[in-house]
Amino acid sequence: MASESFLSSLSSKLSPETKVLRDAKSSDFKASMERWSNYDLKVPFAIVQPASESDVVHTVREAIVAGVPFVPVSGGHSQWSSIGQVGIIIDLSRYKGVTVDAANHLATVRGGTLMKELQTTLHPHKQFAAVGNGSTVGVIPYYLGGGISTYTPFIGYGSENIVAAKLVNSSGELVEVSETQDPELFWGICGAGQFFGLVTEITVKTKPYSLLGNEDGQRMCGTYIFLIQSFDAVCAALEAIMESTEYISAGHVMIVQAPPDMKAQVLLVAPQVFCSADEAAKLFQPLVDVGPVQQMLVPSTFDKHSDHLDWICAEGDFKRFSQTGLAGWDTKNFKHLAELHAELVEKCPDAARSGYSVEWHTPCRAKRELNSSFGNENVEYWLNVLSWYTDAANHEFVNAMDLKAQAAMREGVKEEAFVSYTNTSREDPLEYRYKSVGTVDRLKSLKKRADPAGIFTKELL
Repeated sequence: MASESFLSSLSSKLSPETKVLRDAKSSDFKASMERWSNYDLKVPFAIVQPASESDVVHTVREAIVAGVPFVPVSGGHSQWSSIGQVGIIIDLSRYKGVTVDAANHLATVRGGTLMKELQTTLHPHKQFAAVGNGSTVGVIPYYLGGGISTYTPFIGYGSENIVAAKLVNSSGELVEVSETQDPELFWGICGAGQFFGLVTEITVKTKPYSLLGNEDGQRMCGTYIFLIQSFDAVCAALEAIMESTEYISAGHVMIVQAPPDMKAQVLLVAPQVFCSADEAAKLFQPLVDVGPVQQMLVPSTFDKHSDHLDWICAEGDFKRFSQTGLAGWDTKNFKHLAELHAELVEKCPDAARSGYSVEWHTPCRAKRELNSSFGNENVEYWLNVLSWYTDAANHEFVNAMDLKAQAAMREGVKEEAFVSYTNTSREDPLEYRYKSVGTVDRLKSLKKRADPAGIFTKELL
């Protein structure tokens, strides 16, 4: 359990640049506690903000020796990034950075580096990597848990692209892993890394912009908003786009309430395609023909990949985000999803900012080695349930509607084929999260070797 004597002992071993925050009323403490969501947010005994890798190692080692529980935070999007008074938070925001090895198409990412920082560092080198849809998402945890990406058709999922990692293990030692250094632990890190240690650094593959069909890292992004009465026609038009083999595409179709009054339910279709403006206009013409109430088609580059989603990254309120793997597109199930969203907003107007959506990407065309524990590399459609509200009294109802949404999109699917995304779910069975044959047993065996005491969560024990 955390104590003043522990903090005093720890502080003597840390560099002067490291901050140890104890006063929960201070501006630094409050700033460090800001999260994407206040759901289940706990206040720790203290917050440690290491300034170097050595500081991270000392903090983890001393916490292990003293029996002090801890959780890391990198970006603050994870619902598991806070802890109560028994423990400390290791805030990695002061230890970050990206080193690019352009000649070998590699990037080394440290500590609390955020997605936008990776993008803007790679952009001058005209190279890209797997990135998520959120500028303030932590890069390392994103990669460790799978890494769903618009760029998956070119490069695969994030976890497939890790080539090396450094982590503080359950003995408080800094170790390096790769295909040649403890390959079994490396396999576990690539897909379930958060359960085996505190990962301080990863090296990932990058690719040249030329692979995207241009030298600017550009793709065409559409936004088409429809009244719900156009549901069937929109789905028919969208299905043709999603199944096109001529172009590489990705995107979302969202069921949301139209701002500013949030009274009318609409479909927001946000397709992205890697081609010229003229080709994109031709591909998306079926959506235009349906008659959107608002439409836009603009170019965007890799360094600005998620800028249009900054509003979703707003901190505070109560938010939950669940992701469920789907076998493909199903209009009937999606219509049921729209009905559930309408029920959510009708019975709980506080949740009007919630959105239920399906995300897709063209199947990966890259050569893949698939040496990762993730196991869901061939999932090309995902249900994304964003729950967003302000009154804690609505927790139970909103969560129940989330589960109903998942059930609706799984209708007609046998349970053994259920897929849950590990970066957004630790409540579903392990068998939903890690699908490859023998993966769960292999991960459990690795956990017993690498973290038998469950220092890095009790998952897999």
